[in-house]
Amino acid sequence: MPRQTIKLRVLGGDAITELQYQSSAGFWVRSGKREYLLTVGHAANSNHLEFYYLPPEGELDFTLIGQMVIRQTSGVDMGYIMKNNNTEGVIVCKSGFSTHVTCGKIAGIRDSISRQSDGLVLYDVVISDMECREGDSGGPVYQYLEELLPTVLLVGMVFGGGDDFCLFHPVRTILLPDMQVIVA
Repeated sequence: MPRQTIKLRVLGGDAITELQYQSSAGFWVRSGKREYLLTVGHAANSNHLEFYYLPPEGELDFTLIGQMVIRQTSGVDMGYIMKNNNTEGVIVCKSGFSTHVTCGKIAGIRDSISRQSDGLVLYDVVISDMECREGDSGGPVYQYLEELLPTVLLVGMVFGGGDDFCLFHPVRTILLPDMQVIVA
């Protein structure tokens, strides 16, 4: 499914969805330079953390708001959806056996790519400009959330790369249904 980045301001009370259930947007908050849409934590199924705007007409156009990065359902029911204006240019880091920790910017997202060596098609690929070598495959890709330190947001898992690029799959692509991350 093609994704778009959010080009409009979601208002309190507007419909949002994680593709399984609908709920209402709460209100916008800011921490440091990042903006978050606050809503209830139970709006997210633990397997569906990406939220989309649901227009009043009710026809989903896949306008991505962002990913729920903090979710709490006991005590206080709250969820913070990090606004995802533009994924390209976002700084991510990875930890791997060969090159250890390297960081770079997201250069692009592709629905699919074909490997030249054998024609194998790989889906849902994120490309960054950080170094990744043989032996780094399987390592986590993450983003530091400075205003919420020591929190990091798990972004994906490395599967290929070279001197000046790294290929990884987003977390939502590699987790099986009913699976959630415990520790990165």
